[in-house]
Amino acid sequence: MYQKIILAYDGSIESQQALLNCKDLSQWEHAKVHLLSVVPYESIAIVYESSYYNEQQEKIEESRYLKTLTEGVEQLNMAGIDAKGSLLKGDPVDQLVEYAHSVSADLIMLGHKHRDNWLERWWSGSIPKALIEHSPCSVLVVIIK
Repeated sequence: MYQKIILAYDGSIESQQALLNCKDLSQWEHAKVHLLSVVPYESIAIVYESSYYNEQQEKIEESRYLKTLTEGVEQLNMAGIDAKGSLLKGDPVDQLVEYAHSVSADLIMLGHKHRDNWLERWWSGSIPKALIEHSPCSVLVVIIK
């Protein structure tokens, strides 16, 4: 049923759990897995009511995301899963949706941890919720407790 799976991956505990679940799911159907990391545009720091662009900080973040992505792809490949990785920049939901369209994905998987604090829930927003609203395919959210 699922031949093209996108796994949103940032190396967090949530995305690592989704990666483990993805290993099982993709073997059932011999699917092609696209491991996707999105570097958000958060390298702009606010200082004294003005902002500046920190190119060095962005390069450090990109390197960190790329290293994590490469490790994830290697894990999948070592498990015998046909996987490739892509590193994108921008809004995670927009990038996931656009990528899903471009590869005609059947499923997007991502990890999620419930936040206990109402302020954390409000401040962080909900990528899974927004993704479900805009996705061109099924979305599987792996809940971490």
